[in-house]
Amino acid sequence: MFYETRVLDAYGNLKKTISPQELQTRHWKIFQQLEERTVFQQKKGSSRPGRKKGKKDESLLVAH
Repeated sequence: MFYETRVLDAYGNLKKTISPQELQTRHWKIFQQLEERTVFQQKKGSSRPGRKKGKKDESLLVAH
């Protein structure tokens, strides 16, 4: 739900009034644009969390 929004200038004078319908249209337009961008972008790096390759943890190899 969007409410009527008033835009004021630096002196507090009414500059513009934005209707709820205009706000709703703007919101869904921006939402759709963001969804289209994020759907096709691939994540950087590995998609599977797990161990890093390299040296094994030497502290586990120490005999007690």
